[in-house]
Amino acid sequence: MEPRFAVVVFPPADAVAAAEEFRRLHDPLFHKIAAHVAVVPALSWRTCEEGLPRLVEAVAAAGRGPFPVNLSGAGRTKDGTVFVKVDEGAGPLGEWNARLVAALGPPESMEFPPFVPVMGIGRAPTVSEAEFLQRQLAGHLAPVRFSVEHLSFVVEDARGLWVEKERLPLVVA
Repeated sequence: MEPRFAVVVFPPADAVAAAEEFRRLHDPLFHKIAAHVAVVPALSWRTCEEGLPRLVEAVAAAGRGPFPVNLSGAGRTKDGTVFVKVDEGAGPLGEWNARLVAALGPPESMEFPPFVPVMGIGRAPTVSEAEFLQRQLAGHLAPVRFSVEHLSFVVEDARGLWVEKERLPLVVA
């Protein structure tokens, strides 16, 4: 089976250390990938060998430089996933999502849900546990602001671990 890949933004590790403590307890992906914001979610309609050159070209052609991101505020989905919201930087991340998905050329029949940039913290089995985790998160995490200097091309290895294979620098030509 061909490995899946994704494009993510890794916040600086020291900036999200407190979030990682929540993830350690509540996120089944904690041991598989560091805290991140997915720009292009895991996919498998292209191989890594096909996808990476398309992504490199799309990033280079964009001519967009680094931009600030602020992670602030907790939220949750109906299925119990708890997350930290991206407030500042959501617009540029949405533009990157659209540009990179288009560059990968998804099958015409494929429909993507609306892009919502968040950093996942975990999943709770019940609504009340998700509400509790959301309140705990909101009360303990300070906003985190950082500059996105590059996007990370990550690949899922045979063990199910996500490994950064390439950095796609955001530089203005």
